[in-house]
Amino acid sequence: MRAKEAGSLTVDERSFRNPKLREAALISYKTVADLVGKGALFAITVFAARRLAPEAFGVFSLGSTLGWIVAVASDFGIQLHLARAVANEPQDAARLLATWLRVRLWLAAGAIAIVALVLAGFGWPASFAVPIAMLALVYAVSGLVELLHYFYRGLSRSDVESSLTLWQRSSMLVCGSIALAVSRNVTVLAFAMLLPAAVTLAASMRIASRLATAAEVFAGANESPRIGHLPAWSTFRRDIWPIGAGIVLSALYFRIDVFLVQLWSGTERVALYNAVFRLVEALRLFPAAVIAVALPSLCRASDLRPLLRVAAPMTAGAVVAAAVPWAVAGVLVPFVYGAPYASAVTAFRILLLSFPLMSLNLALTHQLIGWHGERAFAVICAIALAANVAFNARLIPAWSIEGAAWATLGTEALLTAGCVLVLWSMTTRLTGAVSEHVVMG
Repeated sequence: MRAKEAGSLTVDERSFRNPKLREAALISYKTVADLVGKGALFAITVFAARRLAPEAFGVFSLGSTLGWIVAVASDFGIQLHLARAVANEPQDAARLLATWLRVRLWLAAGAIAIVALVLAGFGWPASFAVPIAMLALVYAVSGLVELLHYFYRGLSRSDVESSLTLWQRSSMLVCGSIALAVSRNVTVLAFAMLLPAAVTLAASMRIASRLATAAEVFAGANESPRIGHLPAWSTFRRDIWPIGAGIVLSALYFRIDVFLVQLWSGTERVALYNAVFRLVEALRLFPAAVIAVALPSLCRASDLRPLLRVAAPMTAGAVVAAAVPWAVAGVLVPFVYGAPYASAVTAFRILLLSFPLMSLNLALTHQLIGWHGERAFAVICAIALAANVAFNARLIPAWSIEGAAWATLGTEALLTAGCVLVLWSMTTRLTGAVSEHVVMG
């Protein structure tokens, strides 16, 4: 698409006569944008930990975690479906965008309404309920922006996504830093984070509309829009819900421990646990980038060799990556967050033991989805969620955040075992089908 038709945020195809060179440029740009985006959020977290009182940072941690879960739950796999559908039917891009954006707007609004009702129903004070609701709204709006990002991916326009990511997260860092510099109020910080997200959503909706029209014009020269599409609800039931169920259950088992720490240990312990968990999350950037590049080969694989080629070095690298911060944890945690967070060092070291399994599981779960094992993925995540709650119920009351960290390690080990068993079974069936085909041939 030409720049004047698609908007100003482009990697001009005329600048790259070699398609592989353009692809490399897009990948590099996306990697830089993701690093800057994650770095901006991490910087806000560190600044908030240093500026806010421990209880206020605990509220920030609860609101951020709840908001992330709200965004994942209200999407429920729609963005993945949209990207796949647009890639297969670019001539129908405008209809697909309008349909699923409308659905997502209603789901996001409903999710925020539920959060507000729950907060009001528990009768929590405004100093607790208002910032949590505001942070949930920040993540709900950012989730809508993410939906449009997947629309751009379907059109092979990740350059637009990368540019918007750089703008939104950089602006969020600036606004959030100013808010923390002038006020120690978590509600003010939440509003400062909401403003760039809302502006980005408005700008992205205009850009997406222009790109959808351009896609229909270019694709329409050779193809006509398909007729007989299933209604949104039928499509959701048939194609989307298995993916969404697995993603939501995965999100819950991954971060529900924050709420369980709040329940059994209090808000200040949440602040400590969330602070060190964010450090471990930062380490996941590289495994996530590796999987993003390797995903096509995993989807096309007929055996486990491509998975092994990806997972073995990635897991080994994760062991090395975890060993270094584990050794210097006693210095690293107080240096990043301040002396009050030194008591979270032990929990940080336990969480680091989980990091190699987190990296391995990233590869295993993507292989499951690549082989259309969404239902098995959902079942495994449901078992992991139940086990995580059971582990935490026993360990948090006894050991506080260290218990939550051990529960995370146990859950990741259980997830690994489940994925390995299912993938081995799927491989056996694939091998048997190939052998039968050879014999009959």
